[in-house]
Amino acid sequence: MAKKSAQAAPATEPNGTVEPKPVAATDKKGKATPKRPNQSKARPPVNPPLSNKEKREAVKKSGPLTKEQKRQAKEDVRAERARIAEGQWKGDPLFDKYHLARDRGPERLLVRDIVDSRWSIGQYYMFGAFAILIFSTSGSVQLQSYLFIALLVLTAVIVVESICLTRRVKRLVFARFPRTEQRKGGLYWYAIQRSIMPRSMRNPRARMSYKAKEDDLGKVVK
Repeated sequence: MAKKSAQAAPATEPNGTVEPKPVAATDKKGKATPKRPNQSKARPPVNPPLSNKEKREAVKKSGPLTKEQKRQAKEDVRAERARIAEGQWKGDPLFDKYHLARDRGPERLLVRDIVDSRWSIGQYYMFGAFAILIFSTSGSVQLQSYLFIALLVLTAVIVVESICLTRRVKRLVFARFPRTEQRKGGLYWYAIQRSIMPRSMRNPRARMSYKAKEDDLGKVVK
């Protein structure tokens, strides 16, 4: 019996012709030829921002502004500032970006409303300390001793109010925002700092009255 050939015989067509063997891509290089990636060209933006040079050229082409245009531009700026101030006062989240970093977030808004909705002696601390400082310059030793006692009493009252305030902040803020990333110490200090400021000097300005209910605190005013 004849031995089988180690190599397979080439395939033949029905008409008797031999089909040529296809050449593999790895016959010459020893490895497959990599395909080229489809690289898409970066398209420019539809409305690219103008450079400083282009802005100056646009201003030159438009010509100097008239008095009416200048007056209208000032009115537009004033109206925009009023709109931003009103949005901040209402607690609108869209205007939260105009606040300082320490005043941003719904938790800070709720803390401000908690402080502004309660009357406290701490908001008169600056006036009391300033008055004590002025009267302490008098030569009367007895008056200075009385003022020192008054300052100690005022400080003790503020400490007690701060403790009550932090407890209320903890109860309301962490009940409404259980997964907040705000630290307790930061919220407590933020509330205490605002409570010892006069109500008219607080920034952002107070938006809650002393008769405000707990359900209204921290909500956006429509």
